[in-house]
Amino acid sequence: MKVDFFIVGAPKAGTTSLYHYLDKHPEINMSSEKEPNYFSNDELEEQGMYYGKPRINKIEMYHSLFAKHRQFKLRGEGSVSYLFYKNVPAKIKEYNPKAKIIIMLRNPVDRAFSHYLMDRRLGLVHDSFEDVINKKSVHKDAKLFYQQYIQVGEYANQVKRYLEHFDRNDILFVNYDELKEDVTVVIQNTYSFLGLDMSYRANLEKKHNTYTMPKNNIIRFIYSFVSLRKTLSSLLPKSLIRVIRLVLFRADKKPKLLKETREKLKLLFKQDINELSKILDKDLSSWLK
Repeated sequence: MKVDFFIVGAPKAGTTSLYHYLDKHPEINMSSEKEPNYFSNDELEEQGMYYGKPRINKIEMYHSLFAKHRQFKLRGEGSVSYLFYKNVPAKIKEYNPKAKIIIMLRNPVDRAFSHYLMDRRLGLVHDSFEDVINKKSVHKDAKLFYQQYIQVGEYANQVKRYLEHFDRNDILFVNYDELKEDVTVVIQNTYSFLGLDMSYRANLEKKHNTYTMPKNNIIRFIYSFVSLRKTLSSLLPKSLIRVIRLVLFRADKKPKLLKETREKLKLLFKQDINELSKILDKDLSSWLK
């Protein structure tokens, strides 16, 4: 077997929603683990990015994430690390020269702050967003946080690498803003790109990766122990985990990015956005407004 298509990123750009919507299509078998990170395993291991998560570092382990006893038209997975690390496009091309690639992009300023809020909720970062991006953080992983919030959002060279290895017709670019504005159109375009039955209508009402926060500081402190969280996740049924999250977490309004921080980041990303606009032949000036 071969995996047929890959949602390669960017992080916090709607990849989780697309993964779940595609997983419902009867012609698709998505990996049982949302982010196998098989083709970026070496880089993630080197940077210590697994946070206690089991590594998928053997092809047999990777293929075991897909159903063997049902016939599907396509198999797919979504690992957001695949966009950033430079050797991944070549690895995927070598594995499956006919693979299709889905690249989801989001205003890098909004993406950076959203990524920070996720890490803060998970207890991975305690510095202010401003300290991280201004390189004032003294945390041992300060460089890694800067990579995740800033460098991951410098898309131009990341996109170029995929265009160097794959035909443009085999790459679908999805703008996060368009996904939020009309998810039905984006999903139908994705079905068409993958050659799927267009008559199927997925349930697009359920929201994925909505913003939540622990109900109090005690819960947040306990939740910050990543190894404990991963152990419980591996031992408890998913249905019970969902109930626990409903009890311990609450939907919340996202904090707003400071205006001066937004302006600083727009200047920081401006050159890369302009270059990406030329590569995609798409007006991205709204990202700089």
